[in-house]
Amino acid sequence: MRTPRMLAVLAATLVGLAGGLVLAPAPAYAGNWAVTVLDPLPDRLEAGKGYTIGMWVLQHGFHPYEGDDLGPVGLRLVDGKGAALTFPAVALPEAAHYAAAVAVPHDGEWAVVGVQGRFAEYHVGTLTVPGGLAVLGVPPPLESSQADRYWPGAIRPPAVAQDAGRDPFGSAYTAPAAAVQATPTAVSRAAPASAGTPRLTLLAAATVAVLAVAVFLSYRRAARRRS
Repeated sequence: MRTPRMLAVLAATLVGLAGGLVLAPAPAYAGNWAVTVLDPLPDRLEAGKGYTIGMWVLQHGFHPYEGDDLGPVGLRLVDGKGAALTFPAVALPEAAHYAAAVAVPHDGEWAVVGVQGRFAEYHVGTLTVPGGLAVLGVPPPLESSQADRYWPGAIRPPAVAQDAGRDPFGSAYTAPAAAVQATPTAVSRAAPASAGTPRLTLLAAATVAVLAVAVFLSYRRAARRRS
């Protein structure tokens, strides 16, 4: 009688583990996102010229990062063929404010991507060279009251149009199909890992463990009967 009872306990444990894995929130998505907002750019940018571009990395779209070390910050330019150039940024005196020296090597359209340290990269917009930057809307708006709280002076993040339908967790730049085939390694790094994969792995391991224990107990019980 002990073996069925132990199997029942193990089964109940497995069910509880599975429920916890399904219902538990994924920590990587618990408010772990940011947007990059650029300071005003010249009306016309040309290839082969250097520009210093100010940028703001705003956690949750409206405040500076509140952790210990954000990590590397910068701007990445990706052309239509998937070729990418990364320009590191340095911190400025204002909270969440950085500057990057950028030079576009050739004419054409470039995706402008914010490199945000521990946060996922953020698709800022499309730069046409020669020409200007078409900025995508940000998920939430930066309200004036919030700006007054974190940046009381005149130097503060600029206002950017809001896109209510933009998912902050799906705001990273997606390379063109040709670039996906040409540079699979770079694309795979940019794509977020599935939050469900570790949970399924743990669930499978727990199932195997329960089955192993059940086989062992059944074998032990049969050996006792034979003896």
